[in-house]
Amino acid sequence: MSDIKEILKSVLSDEKLLNSRAFKDRVYTDEPILRTASQLRRPEVPQKIKEMKSLAFSPEAYWKTSAWLFYTQGKFMEDYSDEFEYSGEMSGYYPTYRDLDNDQLRGYFSWRTAVRNGIVSDAPLPFAFIYMYELINEIGWSEPDKGLESLELFGEKFSAIQPSVKKYWRQWSLDMAAYYQLPPEMLSEHPDLIWDNNILILQNWEDNDDNTLWKAISDMSGYPPESSRFFSEYPDIFIETAVSCFRRISDFFRDHRKKSLCCHMFGNPAEMTYHIFESAVFYDRQSLRNCEYSFNEIHSLTCTNGVWRCRKYYGNRSRNRILGNIIKAVDSALRDRYEYRFRLRTEDVSKNIMSLIVKETDLLYEKRKMAEAPKIEIDLSQLDSIRKAAEITRDKLIVEEEAPDITEMQSSEPETVQEAENDSPLDAEESAFLKALLNGGDWKEQARAAGRMSSILADSINEKLFDLFGDTVIDFSDETPVLIEDYTDELKGMFHI
Repeated sequence: MSDIKEILKSVLSDEKLLNSRAFKDRVYTDEPILRTASQLRRPEVPQKIKEMKSLAFSPEAYWKTSAWLFYTQGKFMEDYSDEFEYSGEMSGYYPTYRDLDNDQLRGYFSWRTAVRNGIVSDAPLPFAFIYMYELINEIGWSEPDKGLESLELFGEKFSAIQPSVKKYWRQWSLDMAAYYQLPPEMLSEHPDLIWDNNILILQNWEDNDDNTLWKAISDMSGYPPESSRFFSEYPDIFIETAVSCFRRISDFFRDHRKKSLCCHMFGNPAEMTYHIFESAVFYDRQSLRNCEYSFNEIHSLTCTNGVWRCRKYYGNRSRNRILGNIIKAVDSALRDRYEYRFRLRTEDVSKNIMSLIVKETDLLYEKRKMAEAPKIEIDLSQLDSIRKAAEITRDKLIVEEEAPDITEMQSSEPETVQEAENDSPLDAEESAFLKALLNGGDWKEQARAAGRMSSILADSINEKLFDLFGDTVIDFSDETPVLIEDYTDELKGMFHI
C-alpha cells in the first residue's frame, strides 16, 4: 500500500505533468484526482434487487411473456423502498425493470417511494410509465378503487411536468375502471366522459333546461362564444337566442329530416374491436373473461372470451365544426338585428337553417321590446269615484237655458242615454265603434254609419282615453284597428260587456 502512495505522490509532484494541458489552469477540490481501487468501488446493490433481477433467469421466465415477468417482478418488489440519488437520463419504449441497470433501479424505487408519499417530482419518462404499469397491474394497492385514485392523482400531477403522459393515463384510467368494474362516477371529470355527457344533453334537448343546454353548446361549439364581441357585451341576449335557435333547429330536423340534428353534427356511435390497456405492459390474469361495462348510454365496453369491443362516438372528440357554424350564424343574426357596430358574415350554414335563426332572433327581439315597454295598471275600483266627481263638476258648470223644443229633446235623448250607459268620455259613434272591436262586430259598418274614417275614430278614441290608460288602446299601424290586448278587459268593464 505504501508503494502505491509513493507512486501517486511521485506522479502528482512531477513539474512536467503539472504544466501539461491536463492539469494547467485547473482548480480542484479536496477530492483526490487519482483514486485507489478501493475508492472506486461502487455502492453495494441491495439484496432485494439482486433477487428480483434473478427472477428473469428462472426456468418459468423462459417461456412466459415479458408482461408476466414484469408483473412477477413488480409483485416481488411491491413493498420495497429505497434512498438513492440518481441524476442520470434514460429513454426507451415499453420500459420494464429488466431494462434498467442497478443505479437506475435504485433511482426508480427511491423516486417511487417519494411518489407514494405524495411527492411527485420530475424523473426520466420511463420511470413514470413503469409506475403507471404497476398501478394498472394491481401492484401497490389492495383495492381497485385505490389504484384508480392513485393513477388519476399521479397522472394529473406528472402531466403538468411532462405533458406527454397525459393521453396515456387518461385512456388507461377508463380501461382500469372497465377491467376492474369500478363505478363510472369515479371518472365523472374525465374529458371523454364529459364529452359523452354533452352529447347526451344535446340529444335530449327537450328534457334539459336552458342553462344545462347552453353549457353543453358552449363546450362543444367549434365557434367559442366567449370569443364574440357581442357575447361579451350582451351575454344574456346571446345565450337566450342561441339556446332558442338550437331548439328550433332541432325541432326542424326532427320533423323534416330523416336524422336528428345531433346525428347531423356528430354521426352515430359505432362498435369496434378494442385493445384494452393499449401501449402498456399489462399482464391479463383473466384473459378469457366475459363481462360488460357501461360508462353511459353511448359509451360501453364488452368482453367475450377475452376479446374486447368498444361502442362509442369515434372520430374527433373535441369541439364540433357544424355546431360552431350554427352559433356563429346566431352571432351574425344578432348583430344585424341589433344594428351592432361590428357586423359578422357567415356562409357556412344552409339557407333553411339561416332562415330559422333569423326568424327566432326577430321573434325574441320583439318579445324583449314588449317586455321593456312600461306597464300601466288601472285600478277599476277608482272609476266610480272619478265618474261621480265628474258629474258634480258637470252640474256646477251647467247654466240655465231656454228649454229645448221636443224635437231637439227627442233627437238628443238617445245620445245622452248612450253616454250614461258607456261610463266613458266617448260619444255614441265612438262607443259603437269601440264596442264593435270588443265584440268582434263590423267596425267598418260603424265607421260608415258615423260618416267618419276608421283611423280618425281610432285616433279620437285613443286621445279621449289617454288620461285613463296613459297609453293608446287601439293600434292602427297596419291599416286595421287592433285593440291592445293588455287593456281589453278594462274596456269591456267600462261597457259592462
